[in-house]
Amino acid sequence: MENINRIPVTIITGFLGAGKTTLLNRIIAEHPNKRFAIIENEFGETGIDNDLVVGIEDGIFEMSNGCICCTLSEELHETLNKLLQQSDKFDHLLIETTGIAEPSSIAMPFTTDPLVQKYFYLDGTICLADAQYLEDSLKDDENAVQQVTFADLILLNKKELVAEGYLKEVKEVLKKLNPYADILTTQNADYGSKKILDLKAYSPEKVEEKSSFIPAHHHHHHHHIVSHSITATGMVNPQELEYWLTVLLQLQGEAFYRIKGIFHFPNEDRKVIFQAVRNQSAITLGSPWRPEEERTNRMVFIGKELNTKVLERRFKQCLLKS
Repeated sequence: MENINRIPVTIITGFLGAGKTTLLNRIIAEHPNKRFAIIENEFGETGIDNDLVVGIEDGIFEMSNGCICCTLSEELHETLNKLLQQSDKFDHLLIETTGIAEPSSIAMPFTTDPLVQKYFYLDGTICLADAQYLEDSLKDDENAVQQVTFADLILLNKKELVAEGYLKEVKEVLKKLNPYADILTTQNADYGSKKILDLKAYSPEKVEEKSSFIPAHHHHHHHHIVSHSITATGMVNPQELEYWLTVLLQLQGEAFYRIKGIFHFPNEDRKVIFQAVRNQSAITLGSPWRPEEERTNRMVFIGKELNTKVLERRFKQCLLKS
């Protein structure tokens, strides 16, 4: 589905106290000509910059640069509908989650619901991680693990509070947990020149680009979290693959945080892109296979207590026999 005339959505998630609101304020301040809608469901002692708020009505905060902010007191669909009906139009939707939010449930409508996708598309999910407490958070809090593994961009914030060597270590932990994410080390959530509002994380082109950097036999355990990639040459039987993935997601969807795949189908000159969020999935066509390109099928699973041997066996059963 083309993104023309649809509103991009950026989800900002992350650990408690990691700097989400600092990032949100920075984005607003650095894009004075962009009109934002903001869904905010964490109002703590330090919320969105009060200087930006000019009025409150029915849970909608109208901000000085044309932003709209509303609490997640209603169902997300109702909130989105309310935003669309506002007389003031906006260019970009930002959603800041609570520090204990599980981001895939927030992302799901934007990736699987045709009615929501008619008006919005998910540009990407940004996770703020506190460099000083990253390892403790990943060890003690499954929500923190889900936020990291679901993210398309991770800002490893508060880098000034840890030694350079330790910063490299925790960055490596993040890369192993989520091989698809870009990782920036930041101070005060300063992302520099990174175009964080234009990640295009769910576009077939971006999935293809990211997949090319993932090792053919990537496998990583972090406590009960598994990140595992599978590659195989040859053609895939579309019916077998669809049946396997449908059953897999129906029975074990809650165990998977993310699944991405690129496949070579018979009688199809373009790459077939598969993306799943929990038990919801979508298939799109990517770029054409180049004549000199090896037509490699590739899948990446990120989830909880995954049986990787069974995944590999079932995937290989979907390959057409030569």
